[in-house]
Parts: sequence; structure tokens; C-alpha cells
Amino acid sequence: MVLNSLDKMIQLQKNTANIRNICVLAHVDHGKTTLADCLISSNGIISSRLAGKLRYMDSREDEQIRGITMKSSAISLHYAKDDEEYLINLIDSPGHVDFSSEVSTAVRICDGCIIVVDAVEGVCPQTQAVLRQAWLENIRPVLVINKIDRLIVELKFTPQEAYSHLKNILEQINALTGTLFTSKVLEERAERVTESQVNPHSEQGEQVYDWSTGLEDTDDSHLYFSPDQGNVVFTSAIDGWGFGIEHFAKIYSQKTGIRKEVLLKTLWGDYYINMKAKKIMKVDQAKGKKPLFVQLILGNIWSLYDAVLKKDKEKIDKIVTSLGLKIGAREARHSDPKVQINAICSQWLPISQAVLAMVCQKLPSPLDITAERVEKLMCAGSQTFDSLPPETQALKADLSLQKRSLRGVSVPDEGTRRSWQRRRGRHPWSPPRMGVPLRRVQRKKSRKVPLGFSAPLDGLPPVPHMACCTLENLYLLMGRELEDLEEVPPGNVLGIGGLQDFVLKSATLCTLPSCPPFIPLNFEATPIVRVAVEPKHPSEMPQLVKGMKLLNQADPCVQILIQETGEHVLVTAGEVHLQRCLDDLKERFAKIQISVSEPIIPFRETITKPPKVDMVNEEIGKQQKVAVIHQTKEDQSKIPEGIQVDSDGLVTITTPNKLATLCVRAMPLPEEVTQILEENSDLIRSMEQLTSSLNEGKNTQVIHQKTQEKIGEFKGRLEQHLTGRKWRNTVDQIWSFGPRKCGPNILVNKSEDFQNSVWTGPDGKASQEANRYRDLGNSIVSGFQLATLSGPMCEEPLMGVCFVLEKWDLSKFEEQTASDKQNQKQSDLVDAGQGEGETSSAGDENQEVHNGCSEPFEKRPSQKGESSLTDCYGPFSGQLIATMKEACRYALQVKPQRLMAAMYTCDIMATSDVLGRVYAVLSKREGRVLQEEMKEGTDMFIIKAVLPVAESFGFADEIRKRTSGLASPQLVFSHWEIIPSDPFWVPTTEEEYLHFGEKADSENQARKYMNAVRKRKGLYVEEKIVEHAEKQRTLSKNK
Repeated sequence: MVLNSLDKMIQLQKNTANIRNICVLAHVDHGKTTLADCLISSNGIISSRLAGKLRYMDSREDEQIRGITMKSSAISLHYAKDDEEYLINLIDSPGHVDFSSEVSTAVRICDGCIIVVDAVEGVCPQTQAVLRQAWLENIRPVLVINKIDRLIVELKFTPQEAYSHLKNILEQINALTGTLFTSKVLEERAERVTESQVNPHSEQGEQVYDWSTGLEDTDDSHLYFSPDQGNVVFTSAIDGWGFGIEHFAKIYSQKTGIRKEVLLKTLWGDYYINMKAKKIMKVDQAKGKKPLFVQLILGNIWSLYDAVLKKDKEKIDKIVTSLGLKIGAREARHSDPKVQINAICSQWLPISQAVLAMVCQKLPSPLDITAERVEKLMCAGSQTFDSLPPETQALKADLSLQKRSLRGVSVPDEGTRRSWQRRRGRHPWSPPRMGVPLRRVQRKKSRKVPLGFSAPLDGLPPVPHMACCTLENLYLLMGRELEDLEEVPPGNVLGIGGLQDFVLKSATLCTLPSCPPFIPLNFEATPIVRVAVEPKHPSEMPQLVKGMKLLNQADPCVQILIQETGEHVLVTAGEVHLQRCLDDLKERFAKIQISVSEPIIPFRETITKPPKVDMVNEEIGKQQKVAVIHQTKEDQSKIPEGIQVDSDGLVTITTPNKLATLCVRAMPLPEEVTQILEENSDLIRSMEQLTSSLNEGKNTQVIHQKTQEKIGEFKGRLEQHLTGRKWRNTVDQIWSFGPRKCGPNILVNKSEDFQNSVWTGPDGKASQEANRYRDLGNSIVSGFQLATLSGPMCEEPLMGVCFVLEKWDLSKFEEQTASDKQNQKQSDLVDAGQGEGETSSAGDENQEVHNGCSEPFEKRPSQKGESSLTDCYGPFSGQLIATMKEACRYALQVKPQRLMAAMYTCDIMATSDVLGRVYAVLSKREGRVLQEEMKEGTDMFIIKAVLPVAESFGFADEIRKRTSGLASPQLVFSHWEIIPSDPFWVPTTEEEYLHFGEKADSENQARKYMNAVRKRKGLYVEEKIVEHAEKQRTLSKNK
């Protein structure tokens, strides 16, 4: 029976000081949903007997089948303590790495979090990830060490061994927290030093920089987890018990007469009790004595388990009587010892009491949001809070001091409501779903939502994507159900209906247009797995488009793309995430049958330095060449006539009308530079926007000092890595980045005629000349962008390539332009002499232009007063684009080309029994093991490996089957890695023929990937369908 009515919940929502917005975070299978079940059962929503078995918060069918949480779910719980009543808005989040975006949104909406750690497995990769996410969002964590029963039943630890193990887990978690704290303090210290260098008068004091100064001055004791601080609870959610040391301190204070405050400080740690003297000692004076935590707490729990597991009825009755408990006859007679343990422990040490008491005491209410967090939420990108408009800065008081903060979760339309409107949309506090600084939310009220580029309101700067919308429905989120509300006071988590037409991915709701959109979320996983989807019946395409739009709103991590081919592409974080998105599309959003392509594997193309050894590790150039049977290599690099290639790879190419000549060379960028370019793509994009606005004569964008510093630092890092003779002055001559003007490839302009740089903008000899060169220069950049967007191997984007424009000869073009001007003057004089009455009809002019191919050139004045040359090859600017693109492609082809594969980092926990099978599956799929270490105190090994995304499909299922479920991998996209083999390699030396045979048909990984991509894109693939065919006959008839 539900203990609290809707009216009670509405009443509790009004007392903001007693609201706790919390989420449960952990590694997969560490017991989050089971813990949530125990807390929900305390409110009578589910039976305490079903807690841990029902998994109430996993309301999707696929969640129940797989046994993992895939969507964050929210529920409101009531908790009463010492005449105080609390409302706890609990969000249960997934632990699987594919759904880490759900964790990001849950963390953004909450003020505190419960970190759950398995007592056996300890700190796992995803535990580190969620702790980092909580730290980045500046929310306060508390710790629950779960599954203590496994230490007794499975590992059979003694109480002393269990204590040492638990202490070790706490040390590991505190070490992680310490690392995060240290990095933050050092960053702040470095910023202050930078500011004092910029403003030398701002800070007078010692000039010697000591890196540890900030650490010594800052108090970090409150950040760490320790049972004596009351922020750690030990639990066994499946058995329904949990305790903090405060519970036992109260009991033993009455029994021993030692003050409760003393026991709180000494129950955890190496303290020992002298029962005769009733004193607690720091040192173990009598050898062999046990610490207080072991003697007074763990010893009793171990005794109980021992009695129940051995079915010692007398001892059980004695324990039950001494604890003053009442056990039902059904539980007492039950053959399963787990039932008896649950019946006794859930009364003796109720888990909900321990966890909820800790939450209410240690986690903040919405009123306690820190000023630092508010400023961080309002400052997107490189902005600082001081640079925001005064009206926007004034909102800080509304958010932090007057506490008018409210968190919203967008809910889809009524049709999808039952299946879980828990489309816990997203939250307010960020783009995740909705951010709402509102005094109070009521239905049918118009609200401004920063959603688009609109005219400035009240003199404020323009806000991107602002729209006006109406909040149609408000909901109280109750796990699998939604309850309608008329209004919601500040500080609560709620569901909002009717926003699906206004929100593309995420939004910030506000009554005032001066509120900026909150900063984007920090996602741990990057979307990398792509599939193309289409309806089985073409007439249902509109439903698919609408369904994909809803899916895009509902999932913060998924990306929806429409490719140039017209395909609708779904980009997801991993295999499990992909399956969930497809199920949602079929059953909830589009509600149609869909066809799904094979996963589209992304690759990148690059070039490398020429190898020094061949495929049999012989030094190149010293072997005896033999007659080459396969000319594949030569065919691939065959350059058409009219294109000159130097020995060092310089390609010289002329436009079709022979007016311009380009000389281009391709060079591989150092790995560090490629990484820097990838990390700073947002900064490069903002630099590009600024340059384009300056070129158009608009000086609307003011560069903030912090942005200037970032650009300077970015340039300095590039100069630091691009050193040596061949890279001299390269950074200053960077003309563009690509593809899409922000990618990891660069175009360097070394032509003396026209100097242009991304750092300074155009710098020509004269303004008129600069303008003419700039228009032609834009064509060169466009050709570079096209070349980097699709490489020559399989039309995939390039990565880590530097194109150098060595020479740009426009002398013939200038001559032609000059002669055209002279001809124009002569024709003007002739026209003037013929008198005013003679004018040619528009039709005649059109006819002349139409027959322009017979003339060498045709000149038409453009709207800007400049001339653009057109001939039978098309406009001159278009010829430059095509020529530059071809030059870049040929410059690539004369260098050793390589494919780059996307790589996952793979974390696997496995026992020693199945280690060999794990290695077998990894090696079969081209995986590479980086590290293997044994987890202290267990027989578990942690294996870190890298695995190509192309080989990852079905990997998790295969590894589970081969290891009988004893190993489970977590895959996260990590980096791009060059595949070492040459996709165009053929044997050319005697040693290679001996080793690989005449056909050299052993599997070439790079060629296999390249041909697969070319087939998918409909490009030509050089392969024989049938080779050495033989005539076949059926022998069964010939008798």
C-alpha cells in the first residue's frame, strides 16, 4: 500500500529547504537499481519482499531482459526523521558505458549523488567516470559500499580481512577524489599566475612560483569519504540491510557508557577498546585484539550470517530475541537462508533508514547551490561571468540567493506517455532538457525559451535560437507513472509536456530573455557507431522522419544525420545503445517497421613517412628487384598527362584554360599536432567565424581577452611541435584548416604573391589587389576543403595531412585580364561613337553569351564591380576549385597512403580461469592488450586493451559466451590509429615473392577495410569474382 498520497507530495514540494535532489551513480551491476528498490519499498510503493527482484525503476522490457538500466528514471520519496519531513527526488541512472550520457543529464539536474561501489569488485572504470562527472558538475557525493554479503558468502573473508578490504576500497576512492582536487587547485593557481603576468600591478608579492602553494592553503578534508564523517554507508541491498557507524555509536554508547561523540570518531580506524578500563586505545596493547569496527560491528554481522547459513536454530532464536525482533513463522521455516537473513536484517539494520538519513544530513538542498556552480552554468565556451550583460549577471541572485531554481524534464506527447514519459526529457540545468529559473511554474503560461537567432529584446545582445512557448502539462515523476500537477514550486524535479515542437536537442527555459542557455553537458562516450535506416514501406517515410526527430530529443547522445546520398543515418555510442535506439524508433516514436543497414564504420585517410623496411623486414633499396607481375602499385599511382610530379612529391597542375598553375605538396603532420587540432576544433571554428565577419566588413564580434589568450596558447603549442627546417614559419603561413574549416588538416600558403593567414586575415600588396586575390584565394581554400572531405582511397575524410601551396602562378590570368580591360575600353569608345539610339536588345546579349564558347573569353561584370572570367571550361573560380582538389589528391597519391581506424579502449574484468579465452577473442578481432593487473584481495584481473571499432560488433556477446558470463567488456571510443599495412601493397622483391607467393593473396587488413567502404559507397573495387573456375558435374546420376 502506498503510504503517501499525491496531496502529501504537493505539500512537501513547497518546503524547499527539505528537498533533496539526488541521483544514484555506479559501475554496471554494482546494485544501483536494487538499492533504489529498497528505498522505494520504504514508501510502500512496492513490497519489501520484492525489493531487488522487481527492479521497479527498470520499466522497459529490454531493461528487464538484459538486467541492466538503460534510461534514467526519477521518483519522489517521502522520508521523516525527528519531526522533520523530507521530499527526496531520486534518479536511478545507468551504469553501462554506452549510456553515460544519461548519467551526465542526471548529474546536471541534481544537487547531490550517491556513489555505489561493489565491495568485491571495488573501484571500476565506470566508477571513476561517474565520480569525475559528479566533480565536473560540482555536486556533493556520498558513498554506499554495497554487496558486503559477498565478502561473507562468496569470498569467505574473516571480519578482519573484510575490514582491510573495505579500508583499501575507501583509500582508492579517496585517491581519485584527491587527484581531481589537486588538478583543480593547480589549474586555479596557474590562472592566477597568468593574470598577474598580464597585470603586473594587480598582485604584489613573492615572485617565486611554488606549485604546491595552493594545495597547502586549501582545506580539502570535507571532500573525502570516511565513515566517521557520516558520508559512508555499508549495505547489502539484496539482503535489505545497511548501516552507518552512527547507528552503532548510539547503541554502544548506552551499553558501554562511552560518549557517542568519542565512538563516532573511533569506530572506524585502528582503535581498540579496553573493556575493563572502558577506554579506547590508539595502539593495540594486547596482541591480537581486533579494531572496534571489527569487534563491535562486523563480528556481529558475521555471526548472524554464520548461524543462518549453518541453520543453527538455537543461535538464530537467541540473536533474534537479544535484538528484540519479531520474525514471522513463514520466514523462520523457510528453507532459503537468504529469506531468513532478509527478515532479520531488514528489521535490525533497515537500509532505507541508513541511506536516507545520510542523504538528508550530508547532501545539500536546492537552496544551497554554490555561486561557483551558477557562474559555471551560465558561461558557455570561453566566456567569463564578468563579460556577461548586467541583466544576465543579475539572474545569479535569482538562482543562488533567492533560490528560484526549478528543474524540468521534457515529456513527449500523450501517446507515448504510458510507455514512460520518463522521457525524462532532459533536465533543466543545462541543455539536457530544460533549465528553468522560474519563480513558479504553472500550466498554460507563455514562457520565453532561448532557442534561436532573434532580434535583440530590450537592448540585449541577440540570443541564438530563442522561441516563445507554452508549458502545456506539468507532471510529478513517479518511476513508471506520471501524476498531473497544476503548479510546481521552486527547487523540484518535474516533467514538462508540450515542448516537442520547440526543443531540438536541449533547451533552457526562462521567463526573461536575458537568461543565457546553460553550458553543454560533459559526455564520457562519443557517438561512433552509425547505421542507415529506412522504412520497409516507402510511403511511411514521414513517420520515420518524425520518429527520428523525437528520438533525437529524447536521447542526449544520439545524432541524426542526413547524408549527401539522402540516407537517414543514426549515430550512437555503442552496440547496446544502438539496439535501444532502434527499438525506441520502432515501438515508441515512429511505430513502423524499419530496415537497418550494416553498421557504417568510419575511417580516416592519411599519409606517412616512406617506410625504411619492406614487408619481410629487409632494408628497402638493397634487395634484388625481380620482374613485377602485378602492376597494381604503379596503376594506382599513375598520374595523367599534363601533371608534373617531382621526386620529392611536388605536384604541378594547370587549370583547364591554362591561365593558372598550382604547385602543391602533401606532408604528414606529427601525431601531437593532429591531436592538438582535434582538441581545439571549437576554438578553430570561432576563429573562422571571426575571420569571415571581418572579411565581410562586419566588426560585430568582439574578441574576449580569454579567447585571445586561448588562440595565442594554441598557436604556441603548434609552433612548439612544428619545429625543424621543413616546418620553418609554417604556423604563421597556415591559410585554412579542413575539412569544414575546423578539421585536423592544414593548408599552408608559401606563395609570395599573396599572403593570407588564419591568424591575421588577408594581407595583400594593395587593397584592390587583395580583394581580387581574396576571391580567387577562396576558390583555392574551397578546393582544399573538398579534397580533405573525401580522400582518394575510399572517399573518407583526411586526417593529419598538411598541404603546402608552394607556388601560385597567375601571370597569364593577369595578362588576360589586362587585355580584356583594354578590349572593353575600345568597345566602350566604339559604342559611344555610334550614338545613343543604337542599343542592343537583351535577346542579342543573351545570344552572345550563349555562344561564348567560340570566343577565347567572355567577360561579364559582376554585382560587386569585379570581373569573373568564363570560358568553355566554366567560371575561372570553379576551375581553380577543381584544379586545387585534383592537385591535393595527386599530392596524396604520390606519398605512402594509409587508412586510420577508429579504436575503442576496452576494459574487461575476468577471473584467472577464463583469462586465456579473453585473450583468444581479443587476438581474433585484431585487439591489442595494453595492461593486465590483478585486483588486490580478489582473483579478478583487469585487462585494458584497444580494439578497432570495425571488429567490435558482436564482441561483447562473444566474450560472454566464451567465458560463460564471467567476463564483460566496457567499450569507449578512444582515438584514431593508423593501420600499418599498405592497402595497395604487392610483392616486388625476390624475398617478398618467396614469403607471400606470386598472388600475395594473404589477408591485407587495410585493403579489406578499404574495399568494404568502396563497395558500400558504390565505387569501383578491383577484385575477381571467380578465379580458377572449374567445370562441375553431378556424379550421383552417372551410375
